[in-house]
Amino acid sequence: MGKLREILFGVSAGLLWIASVHVCLCSDLNDNVEEFHMVQDKSFSNVTIYDRKVTCGEHRPGLFPSQTWTCNDIRVDGMRMAYGYYPGLGADSKCTESGGFDELRQLCYKLMESIASNRQLWGAQVSNASCDYIEENRVMLNVNLGGYYWMEMKPGYGWIETLQCVAFPKDDTLSFP
Repeated sequence: MGKLREILFGVSAGLLWIASVHVCLCSDLNDNVEEFHMVQDKSFSNVTIYDRKVTCGEHRPGLFPSQTWTCNDIRVDGMRMAYGYYPGLGADSKCTESGGFDELRQLCYKLMESIASNRQLWGAQVSNASCDYIEENRVMLNVNLGGYYWMEMKPGYGWIETLQCVAFPKDDTLSFP
């Protein structure tokens, strides 16, 4: 029994030593980890893009992992922007009139250009939209061989309330695939 006690004591002491070394090494590594900062989003000003007036209403600021600009209550010449899914892929079968095609990334690029942002666009996201029927003409930005153009749509299902444009983080050491 004494030999077993000696072995258990040795194993316990060894495990305690390994755990202590691990904690010491990890705390040294953690000193080099930067704190994750959230950034409050900003609003866009009203601007003309491709010969149409794009307006943004008031919004409640939020916090994001990278600089973000928000266009709440987005309208183009007073019309709502159309919203929808690719047919067969969306959660709502009514919300497919746009075919899921739009050029929101280009719209964000132009909106960011209008405020003289030197940040690279990471993504365009619709953070608030509806697949309800709206009794107003709608508009969406499209592209063809001739370039970008606004396409008007009749009243129907799907419209955007809020568009957000997200810039790449400033940290050049981050890599993205």
